[in-house]
Amino acid sequence: MYKVELRHFNKDSPPTMIVQHTGGQFAESLIRLMNGATQAQVVAAAQNAVLRPGHIYLSATDTHHIQLAANAPLRIRLNDAPRISGHRPSIDALFQSAINHAPNVSAAILTGMGRDGAEGITALRQAGARTVGQDEQSCVVYGMPRIAKSLGGIEKELPITQIGPALLSAQAHKARQL
Repeated sequence: MYKVELRHFNKDSPPTMIVQHTGGQFAESLIRLMNGATQAQVVAAAQNAVLRPGHIYLSATDTHHIQLAANAPLRIRLNDAPRISGHRPSIDALFQSAINHAPNVSAAILTGMGRDGAEGITALRQAGARTVGQDEQSCVVYGMPRIAKSLGGIEKELPITQIGPALLSAQAHKARQL
């Protein structure tokens, strides 16, 4: 999945944050795998790290939610709040923290069980973000994207192979409008 999705990202790509429900014990090997699939630099999300172009920040543990800090410049905030929808990290926690930046955000929700991320991506879309959901045909489990779509949070459904380019295209379009 990551080779297909991340191969389009490079040193000039906008900063990207990923929440993965895998548990902390897999983070190091997942980061190595992802780094082999992209020209961008994949790193574990760290408290107060400034978001930089060409970097992909991965939620590396199940002890914290990864969020955007409210102040500028954009920084990562790790939050040890309780699980949300049974998850920590929670996609909803990240998406909710990005609402104030929604006009400059492009977000995607991929295959998975449950509803984590569905309400957050819906709020992001309502606030002006571009949103994409993985289509049913390319999902292993069409749960989270299905619920997000039913709530009106998905602007466009795409196969996994088209999501990375769609996110990058949306961000390039936003940059041209500034």
